[in-house]
Amino acid sequence: MFAPPPQLTDQLSRYGQQHVLQYWDDLDDDQRKNLVAQLENVDFELIQSLWEQFRGGVPDVRDFSKLAAPNSIRLADEIPFSYEKAYDHGEQLVRQGRVGVVIVAGGQGSRLGFNHPKGLYPIGPLSERTLFQFIVDKIAGYEKKCSTHIPLFIMTSPAVHDETVAYFQQQHFFGRQDRITFFCQSTMPAVDAESGRLLLQARNQLFLSPNGHGGMLEAMQSQGILSTCAQQGVDTLFYGQVDNPLSPTCSLALLGYHALSKAQVTLQTIAKQSPSDKTGNIVSIDGRTQIIEYSEIPEALSSEVTQEGQLKLWAANIAVHVFQTDFLRAVTQSSDGLPYHFAHKKVAYLDTSGTLKQPSNPNAIKLEKFIFDLLPLAERTLTVEALREDVFAPVKNAPTESFSTASTSREAICQLHRRWLQEAGCQVSDGVQVEIHPQYAVNLPQLMQRSDLPEKIDRDTYLQIPPFHSFSSSEN
Repeated sequence: MFAPPPQLTDQLSRYGQQHVLQYWDDLDDDQRKNLVAQLENVDFELIQSLWEQFRGGVPDVRDFSKLAAPNSIRLADEIPFSYEKAYDHGEQLVRQGRVGVVIVAGGQGSRLGFNHPKGLYPIGPLSERTLFQFIVDKIAGYEKKCSTHIPLFIMTSPAVHDETVAYFQQQHFFGRQDRITFFCQSTMPAVDAESGRLLLQARNQLFLSPNGHGGMLEAMQSQGILSTCAQQGVDTLFYGQVDNPLSPTCSLALLGYHALSKAQVTLQTIAKQSPSDKTGNIVSIDGRTQIIEYSEIPEALSSEVTQEGQLKLWAANIAVHVFQTDFLRAVTQSSDGLPYHFAHKKVAYLDTSGTLKQPSNPNAIKLEKFIFDLLPLAERTLTVEALREDVFAPVKNAPTESFSTASTSREAICQLHRRWLQEAGCQVSDGVQVEIHPQYAVNLPQLMQRSDLPEKIDRDTYLQIPPFHSFSSSEN
């Protein structure tokens, strides 16, 4: 019979976690080996330390009296370099093969009623292209425009990794097998909030959850992504999340602003619509950029306005960043790394009788790292404002909600493409849906250069290569 290694049982005893073996005699050898493998990956000293921090309370040492707006390029600003200069500079970076893309795609579509990786969700208003396709197609559009290759690095989680890879295999990697790389973030065990004991979700299974989008950094280091970037001459990484089809993946202007400003980290942002917007606030404290959750800033501060009547703390985080790879590499080599944050959540667990309990109140602590904890570590950061309707239409909420749903996202896609067409001189009839494939035009400047643009669109139309497909009312 397979027995737990003595070193492991000693650790369990030292840290008061012997209960995880309480069902040992009920397991077969394969199940025992599975449990041991999980336990051997647990840093018990770290778990104990983090739980003690949670129980003791973590004091907030930030001085909100020093809160200020971040170093920014706003839409109305007069800046040292023009949009055209930034756009041209960004295009040169892409042409030179110096740009890669990192997409965080570890979530499932449970809230959408879609029990698959969220990236597989069909979001194209007319094309039904998936969220993954929106990203890949946009990258392919820039590759074609700039005569280059752009590597794509997709971070998954253990819960979605296999199905995500299988999807890309079924799609033959959209013709990009040589430049799509998957890497999987780590997990952390959940612990009981009162006792610090590890929770079991099955007799041979710890309750494990992804270690947050901040886990990207250690995963990139441990799985060779940063080394690959160095080998390929990629020194600039666009970062986005899979659930925003309007995410400005490889935006040439954003890349150009980043490079011309010699920033280590650049954030694309949008203006908050009100002080109570439920988005992270991009701020500056002692000259260092930080993101502070809306719930953490006193209402009086979040409501302060300038002489012109604009919010002082105006910059909303939409999780769109540009990183220099040498900065990321330096952080991975530092001794501190990114801190863990505590999420007090409801977590199902096995009780002493082996029954799976569904708690009615938060009972456990999940441990996560946040990518925005990189910001205070950077000496040079930049925030670049964009129009909300150009860059932000996430798919996060169930259809019953009023915002950030699949329906509102599809509507935003159509509205953006309608505006592009109208600015390019095409008349689009009221009530007509339009969608533009990036191979037809990856952005407005490219659309305006097309010689085959229709003069008028009076029915639902998907512009692609070949030129376009019109949908009759019977097809909708």
